[in-house]
Parts: sequence; C-alpha cells; structure tokens
Amino acid sequence: MKKLTLKELNELNKLNSLNKLLKVIELLRHPKNGCPWDIAQTFETLSNFPIEEAYELQNAINNKDIKNIKEELGDLLLQVVLFSQVSKDNNMFSFEEVCNEITKKIIRRHPQIFDINYNENNTPKDTWEKIKLEEKQNKKSQFNSILDDIPNNLPPLLKSLKVQQKVSLMNFDWKDYLGPLKKVEEELIEVKKSLQINNNLEKVEEEIGDLLFSVVNLVRHLNLNPDIVVEKSIKKFKNRFLNIEKTLQKNNIKINSKNIHQLWKDAKIKEELNNE
Repeated sequence: MKKLTLKELNELNKLNSLNKLLKVIELLRHPKNGCPWDIAQTFETLSNFPIEEAYELQNAINNKDIKNIKEELGDLLLQVVLFSQVSKDNNMFSFEEVCNEITKKIIRRHPQIFDINYNENNTPKDTWEKIKLEEKQNKKSQFNSILDDIPNNLPPLLKSLKVQQKVSLMNFDWKDYLGPLKKVEEELIEVKKSLQINNNLEKVEEEIGDLLFSVVNLVRHLNLNPDIVVEKSIKKFKNRFLNIEKTLQKNNIKINSKNIHQLWKDAKIKEELNNE
C-alpha cells in the first residue's frame, strides 16, 4: 500500500462525485499501491455483497429512513463500480460499458417513449417483458422459455412472484383476485387431507408448497409484494411477543401454556389501542 501525495489528493478532490468514486476504486485496486483486500476481490468473492446491500436498502425503505436510503444506495452503487473495476482489470468490460448497455436496453424496451412509430397500447411493464422475450428468441435458434431468466437463487417467495408474473404475460392467469383466493381455499383443503394420511410427509410438504404458492398468487393479484407482506407480519409478531416479555419481566412471572394465550390477546389489544 502507498499513501497518496498531497498533489494527488488535491487532483482527486477536483473530480465530480461519480468520477471521484471511479478513481477511488481504481486506486484501491492498483496491483502495487492499492488495498490488499480490494486487490484480492473477484466476481466470485463479491457475489453475495450486492444481494446483502439490496436487502439493506429494502429495509431502509420499509423504515422510511431517507438518510439511510441514501447511504444504502451508495453501498449498492459501490458494488457496481467495484465489479466493473474488477472486470476492467481483467480486460473484460468497464463501468462506462455497463452504463452504455443499460441505457441502450432501457431505450430499446420503452418504444412508447423513444420510438415515434410505436403505436401499441401496452402497459410499460407488458412492453418491457414482451420485447425482452423477443430479444431472447432472436439470440438463439433453440427453444426459449419465458421463465429462463428467473434466477435460481432468488428467495422462494420472490421467485414464486416472478414465475407468476411471467406466465401471466402469456394469459395464464385469473382475471382478478377471486381466482387465486378460491385456489388458496382449495389448497388448504388439500393440506388437511394430506395430514390425514399417516407417514406421508412428502405429500404434506407438496400440498403446503402448493398452498404457499397460491397465497403468493393472491398477494400478486392485490398488487402487493409477498416479501413485504411477510416482513410486516414478522414485525407485528415480534412487537407483540416483545410486549409479552416485558409483561413477564415487569410482573416477575414465568410463561406457561396457561397464560401464554391470554398474554398474547392482551398484547394484541394493546397494539390495537396504540394504532387508534
């Protein structure tokens, strides 16, 4: 590692914010004078960081913390710049090329804005997905599924949502929430039936999976995000249980099967009063 001279620091500080960030990461990745940790990074070693930063950004958004949102956006941008610098160091592509590719894609997939000859009356989302599928089909002569580009490592709830959104573009969908609501009721009956069959955990697992998938479909039809819906329920549960713990500590009593349900009801009533 080598410290920058005063002249070099002054030159760095003259750059605008984006160019300054790019230069900082370039300096950190310098093979002789950079930071050992940054120099050692590869696509593989960095692969989990964007995912973690995206979740932290979502958490900041859920908390409506504007200052933290700005900070987490910066952390996410850092990952893009760092990945791009690793690529540039290995003679693959640069940050500028990344920007150029995404700009071209956005323009290409928004013909309703950028193409004066475009006359279709699709929603922006439908246009985006249809053009995306056409691009995939044009790239290869082999069979292409509309589901091919859904990442396998997405969290299951989000992956379920993505699958349902994709197939809906091919008119495999209900017209409103009543369809998936009925499906949830049907799947719950199937779960109950499977539980009556002794020693068949595989069947129970299958039916519970179908139930969860149907619930996600219901959530989608209500224009909600299943991850956010579940996160809110977790937060509500934690707050109620925290109230129970405080009550137990305040009254110096131990939790048991007799008082737990009443304590839960009391916590629920307290929450409802606070929300009025």
